[in-house]
Amino acid sequence: MAAVATAAIASPAMAQERRLDEEIVVTGQRDGYSVDVVQVGAFRNRGVLDTPTTINVVPRSLLDDQGAQGLDDALRNTPGVTQQTTSPFNTNTFVARGIAVDAQTNYRLNGGLPIINFAPMPIENKERVELLKGASALYYGFANPSGIINLVTKRAGAQDVTAAYGIVDAQGGFGGGVDIGRRFGSDGQVGVRINAFGAKTESTTDGVSGNRQMVSGAFDWQARERLSFRVDAEYYRREGEEPGGVSLPAAVRGTITLPNIPSPSNRYAPAGAPFKTEGLNLTARADYALAGTWSARIEGGISSAHRDRLIVALGSVNLATGAGRLTLTRTPDQFWQNRYVRAEIGGKLETGQLQHALLLGVSRTRQYRRDQPQTRYAPIAQNLYDPVTIDLSSLVPASRTVLGGNTVTDSGAYVMDVISLGSRFDLIGGARAVEYRTRTASQDYTLRTVTPTVAGILHLTSASSLYSSYIQGLESAGLAPDGTTNAGETLPAARSRQWEAGVRMKLLGAMASLSWFNIDRALSYANADNLFVVDGRAVHRGVEGSLLGALGHGFEVALSGQYLNAKQRETGSATLNGKRVVNTPEWSGSAFVQYRLPAIDRLAINAGAYYIGSRYADAANLAVLPGFVTYSLGGSYRFTLKSGTSLTFRLNGDNLTNKRYWATGGNTLNVGASRTVRASLTIDLPSQPQQVRSRS
Repeated sequence: MAAVATAAIASPAMAQERRLDEEIVVTGQRDGYSVDVVQVGAFRNRGVLDTPTTINVVPRSLLDDQGAQGLDDALRNTPGVTQQTTSPFNTNTFVARGIAVDAQTNYRLNGGLPIINFAPMPIENKERVELLKGASALYYGFANPSGIINLVTKRAGAQDVTAAYGIVDAQGGFGGGVDIGRRFGSDGQVGVRINAFGAKTESTTDGVSGNRQMVSGAFDWQARERLSFRVDAEYYRREGEEPGGVSLPAAVRGTITLPNIPSPSNRYAPAGAPFKTEGLNLTARADYALAGTWSARIEGGISSAHRDRLIVALGSVNLATGAGRLTLTRTPDQFWQNRYVRAEIGGKLETGQLQHALLLGVSRTRQYRRDQPQTRYAPIAQNLYDPVTIDLSSLVPASRTVLGGNTVTDSGAYVMDVISLGSRFDLIGGARAVEYRTRTASQDYTLRTVTPTVAGILHLTSASSLYSSYIQGLESAGLAPDGTTNAGETLPAARSRQWEAGVRMKLLGAMASLSWFNIDRALSYANADNLFVVDGRAVHRGVEGSLLGALGHGFEVALSGQYLNAKQRETGSATLNGKRVVNTPEWSGSAFVQYRLPAIDRLAINAGAYYIGSRYADAANLAVLPGFVTYSLGGSYRFTLKSGTSLTFRLNGDNLTNKRYWATGGNTLNVGASRTVRASLTIDLPSQPQQVRSRS
């Protein structure tokens, strides 16, 4: 895939927020893993050293070197991220810091539009993936305090991009795509970046395969010296099959004994059990430079997702023989849609000797989920260790129901002020006034409140800073998940509180970060009656560290680790109070190192290790999921033809030791993929630099 990098931007110690209309564009040249600027939330376009919260960034160069195929590959580089409920082959249900990443509110495109993760989002057309951890109510309103996952699209830059690539894996999957970027006009005022990708997908589970496609366009137009426009459009679909998961066994005399981890090749679902998704994201933005340092922005968009899924789980398993029974539920016509609009103004002013960087705005998001017809089928015998093939046509409907739809409207007005006190200290204050309304056929709930944000940043040197922050968040407890008695029920809103302190510094060509966090939030879980409820509080405390960038000539590293102590409180149940929150490993981390040989700069080798510690699969802490570590190994070789065309060959292997592990926690367990090997070839045609109109 075409190697890209962000344009160089100065990062002085006392950097203020850049103008809203300032662009950070790709140059078409390969860069390392170092990241200087964030592009998410109210702190966008500020330097990493000037951001008072934990942000993990996975740049394009790291995604390419690891041969990443999806968000799960990207986020394994961020500590404290686990998965639950659904098979990772088809989609990802992430948990960060022990808190679910909501599929309809916590994913963003280019820092704005809330995109919907029920249709797994492609990364082939993305320049980077960012995870802004913790609460974020000031800018994003209602969103779980797990964090915001922001996907930044590739855009036309100062260099033309013309690339084609192909991929193949050891399971028999294959595919390819193109990446084309151009600027047009006398001053390069129009930019176009087109990406397209298609693949036949194969998994390490017998008979589970599919296909996926993606096409996207990123368009920029500098209409006037002060006025610019940006439009993004992407469509993607995935057609796969459900492999089937394993239901958490019932407790026996106060203990839940898990079965031996079966082979990743075992398929429990009927042959042809569908898991089909498609997504469409459209967003547009206009920026206008006002007088002085002030600028205004208006943006809006629509995100929609469709899904047809047969949920299959194997339960009541005899641990000795593996005999059990499948529960099967088909929801063929699921549909979600988000509509989003935002208007804001930002700039700088002085009051006496104080310098202010102000941001004021309003936003509104409308989330819609339509009624979903659902069919439950009669249970069918299956075996955990020696599964048999089941014909999809043999299923017998047992009952039909409709999961009620809902409409959620989240409106807010916000203000943030970054006050520079002298040359080394920034004080940040902000607040958001919220009106949140959720409606169903039987419920109409409205909440009006204000959430504050306070932070301070001390710049020790031009290459280091200390920060502390207090942020309040608002979250909907969401919907009761599949597998619970009240699946699909909308749960009430709740407030979370987050304290964080940290230090950052540049070391050689890398950014080092260390932070402490404490999140106090409402607790949601499936109780003894399998009802998903909001009851009590959860306190998530931990320490997180990372190192990303170059260390010495030829070495690039992506190191991260997290210690997390997440406990349940005030539940009203002695069996739950003081117990660890579901699916929260105490220890997790990753280490990835790439070395580019000095004598053969075109040749690079890399290795990685990814660790998830032991977790509890239930709220009462009766079932323990063992910790695991997987290893990766890879390399690349790049050579250039006489014509100037560059060819890059990559080879990557994951889970090299063929480790068996539970990839997901919670009510439904899914086995992780076995050893995988994939190769790719990228062809980059030579390009000439284009003259681009300055935005400064």
